[in-house]
Amino acid sequence: MFDERGRSREEVLEELERLLEADSTYSSGHPVASMSTIPHSLGVDVFARTLEKNAGRLHTFQGSARVEQEVLRMIADLLNLKGEPHGTTTSGGTESNILAVLAFRERAKRKTRSPEIIAPKTAHSSIDKAGWLLGVKVLRTRVDKQYRAVPAAIEKKINDNTIGVVVTAGTTYLGQIDPISEIAEIAQDHKIPLHVDAAFGGFVIPFLNEIGRGGQRFAFEVNGVTSVSTDPHKMGLAPIPAGTIIFRDPRYVKAITRTVPYLRGESSVQVSILGTRPAAPILATWAIMKHLGREGYRTVVESCMKHTDHIMERLHQNPMLHAAIEPVMNIVGIESREVPLDTIIRRMEQKGWRMAASPLPPTLRIVVMPHVTMGAINAFFNDLDEISMTIPP
Repeated sequence: MFDERGRSREEVLEELERLLEADSTYSSGHPVASMSTIPHSLGVDVFARTLEKNAGRLHTFQGSARVEQEVLRMIADLLNLKGEPHGTTTSGGTESNILAVLAFRERAKRKTRSPEIIAPKTAHSSIDKAGWLLGVKVLRTRVDKQYRAVPAAIEKKINDNTIGVVVTAGTTYLGQIDPISEIAEIAQDHKIPLHVDAAFGGFVIPFLNEIGRGGQRFAFEVNGVTSVSTDPHKMGLAPIPAGTIIFRDPRYVKAITRTVPYLRGESSVQVSILGTRPAAPILATWAIMKHLGREGYRTVVESCMKHTDHIMERLHQNPMLHAAIEPVMNIVGIESREVPLDTIIRRMEQKGWRMAASPLPPTLRIVVMPHVTMGAINAFFNDLDEISMTIPP
């Protein structure tokens, strides 16, 4: 596989293009369950220009370090944090959630050999990964008929081993928002920290509120919220990988800060799990946020919600399909009355669509990202209507 002699640039690019023919493209509109999309062109340009920059070497790349702090300030403002943000950029929601659980473990007031995190069944699988890596038991709690966390169920699980609670603003399955204000009160009463996973919702919910489709309180405007994670590489339109985690209290950041003895200055103090990490997506995020402003993102979210409304119109025209819940944001979970979901997915994949199913409840998931255009939606439903209303032999 690793040749003794190298090939020409043309040969390499030709073979790579052939190999990548198996990839689906966002521009085709066919990936209908992806939480990422075509990065903004400005971000692509900045990303390509800054590939050599290393966010793990802040002493060497001091300008990039300042840009990273500006990104955290802009996102903190989006999340209604008053004052200076404390946190870091990350590779995305999984790393952010691991850091949240790590911070809670290190700062736990209840010193226990059996630390536990409480999270509803709909919390992201990275919480289980965090528990596995960090030796923290994850207690899953029930959800209501709208697939939101049940505050009373969370409170019932709190005990002397509890080091924190994790909830979600924009669940992977249905885009649902847990009752964060109520759960935050419980967390405060029991003096335990609360992490909000807003990997998807962080760049959606604030703008839903601004266009009159939300009114949701989910971030630092809620007393009792300790930390919030967001992913600019989702609805923030940034290139992958781009995530953030922000804490209200700097002591949580201090608890997960480690010193690297062979590095100098700022580079020797690291908060993220990664050591060497690309600065390019951070710089691209900064450029996109500066370029679009709140107005630009508001327009993107409003367009995605109009497309979501159209999906609901198409669903209402098909008696064999229905939405699991009324969409809270630009994610729709579709249930089938007759044809098994596995059959629908298999046959839709055969037609070139890139599908996904959610387990709770069993649904087809459509994530209405900017690449999911009105034309793509109509083409998708033309195929879906045929398949969902034809009982397989």
